Amino acid sequence: MGATPVFAADKVQYGKVPAWVLPPPTPTDAPTPAGAAARVVYSDVQTRLTARGDEVYTAYRIKLLTADALPAGNIATSWNPEAGSVTVHHLRIIRDGEVINVLAKSRFTVVRQEAQLEAAMLHGMLTATLQTPGLRVGDELEFAATVLGRDPTLGDHHFGFSALAPQGNPGAFRIRLSWPASEPVRWRTSADLGDVAPRAEGDLMVLERELRDPVAAVPTEGAPARYNVRRLMEYSDYAGWEDISARMSTLFDEAAALKADSALRQEAATIAARTSDPAARAEAALALVQDQIRYVYVGLNGGNYRPASADESWRRRFGDCKAKTALLLALLRELGVPAEAVLVQSSGGDGLDQRLPNPLLFDHVLVRATIAGKAHWLDGTRLGDRSLALIPPPMFRWVLPLRAPGATLEAVTPKAPREPELIAVQDVDARAGADRPSKVTVRHILRGDSVYALRTTLSSLSKAEADRQLQSYWRSEANWVDVQSVDWRYEADKAALVLSLTGEGRLDWEGNASDGWLHYLHGAGFYKPSALKRPKEQDQSAPYAIIFPRFRCYATILRLPRLGAGHWNVAGRRVNRTLGGVAYWRGLSIRDNVVRSVQSSRSVKPEVSAEEAMVLNAQINGFDDNMTRVEQNFALTADVGRDEPALAEGDKIDWMASATPCDGPGDPSDVRATD
Repeated sequence: MGATPVFAADKVQYGKVPAWVLPPPTPTDAPTPAGAAARVVYSDVQTRLTARGDEVYTAYRIKLLTADALPAGNIATSWNPEAGSVTVHHLRIIRDGEVINVLAKSRFTVVRQEAQLEAAMLHGMLTATLQTPGLRVGDELEFAATVLGRDPTLGDHHFGFSALAPQGNPGAFRIRLSWPASEPVRWRTSADLGDVAPRAEGDLMVLERELRDPVAAVPTEGAPARYNVRRLMEYSDYAGWEDISARMSTLFDEAAALKADSALRQEAATIAARTSDPAARAEAALALVQDQIRYVYVGLNGGNYRPASADESWRRRFGDCKAKTALLLALLRELGVPAEAVLVQSSGGDGLDQRLPNPLLFDHVLVRATIAGKAHWLDGTRLGDRSLALIPPPMFRWVLPLRAPGATLEAVTPKAPREPELIAVQDVDARAGADRPSKVTVRHILRGDSVYALRTTLSSLSKAEADRQLQSYWRSEANWVDVQSVDWRYEADKAALVLSLTGEGRLDWEGNASDGWLHYLHGAGFYKPSALKRPKEQDQSAPYAIIFPRFRCYATILRLPRLGAGHWNVAGRRVNRTLGGVAYWRGLSIRDNVVRSVQSSRSVKPEVSAEEAMVLNAQINGFDDNMTRVEQNFALTADVGRDEPALAEGDKIDWMASATPCDGPGDPSDVRATD
């Protein structure tokens, strides 16, 4: 289609319903559910693709049955004034057969609301609002408007979605898409919309689906996102993902091109003089972008897809993911580190390969650097990354590399987390006796995306305020301990935040000195996994999504008193199994009156098959969820020793190391992915 300039407007326009719009769907006769707050008479979305852009006509009519429905009179519509305009056609109240034209006396107010300003996002959207005056229970409210949009950067293409609500409500609901028959527009609908096919209407092709009194579009419980696409119509005139890749590659190459006198050239030269190691160079470049460029999303001036130049971002010292990626690319290219930008969907993008090529499917961009044959995912919007080895495995399932010749989607194999997001180490000195308070030291070693932000928060507090907040944290985590002191530290070379407490507490011992003492060890017992089941009318062959990534570890050291009679024993089984996509590991030892335990659970993949779910369900009853028991045994004539190789280092164990007893037996980098 031709590149016809679009009329941009920062004011609401008013006009008649366009001639291309069909009359609304006729009402249905289905009864309204008892107690319903409102009844939808019709909901209608019609999209027309033109040389001016995409015109989206939205109209609805609702009957207000109770006061709960009156907020429907708060009308709002949003648009980007740099990319199009909004035209309101009518807003009226139908009361006892009388049509009241609300717009005869009231007009919309336009506000520029950067609703996500606190999240450093400038999108430039305008919102037109109107509080419908005089609206009453029993009225019908009817509204219609058209939003015209043409992306300033990718406006020579058409791409988008239209969807019907998943709820099961009486009423008529329609989506309609039309485009010139001469244009190569591709379309796709979700399976639950049934047999939908385009038809010719003059020089247009039309795709339409109307639901009348629909039942709810019930999702498949527990299934991954790709199994739960419902009532969706998508369209795109991109021939393939390669077209998007090539176009976006041009934008990022332009943005990453440095001026001859660019200050970034000197920054790169400084890094290059410091090290010749490609990994160290990449780490330094990433740190520069993360530390020196604050994050601000910029959707202004066509910036939704077009990145700011690297030189501009460095000069103003802020930028969004696009700007940070362009700047990082510029540095890495100066440093001779092979790298490319990749588009991703930050929520994971499960099922992205089943969608039509569409830039809207991506909400993030970062850099993939290749060093010694290994891919490293460098995200300039993160904070605190100092080692390539400590950057967490990516969450996204698909990437679109941006290359001049074009590239197609690439799958990213999910990897289990290498290090726990939590290691809880509890050291209890009960040598004073079971009937006396124990000395307690607890450390929580935290890793993950939120840790650096928490470190920043703690750093900004006074010592007294930081202690107060830490004490509050420990009251919820170890409320049996009377806290004497708290502390925290951040170890950048480990990307770990360590929270610690010391204090005293009474263990929940059972028994007495005459009959013997018994204690169930803290942090040394698993919960049974939950069953993976769904209603029989749903797809039983669909896999189940599990919490991923997830890796938590609990270690307990209990230093026991010497006994005059009897000896200490520890009762608990070693666990080393993978079930339902989760690796369970527990090891125990007792030596010289010191009990040590470690247990961890780690998700090894994001989903399990229906067959694996059946295996899990069948084995839940036999799953060892017993707590580890420490007991005084009068029948023993000597201390019972029990060794666990993973715990053999005893007090010398470094719980901050890259490999810890949390990993369990074997190579910690080779996490099993099957039962």
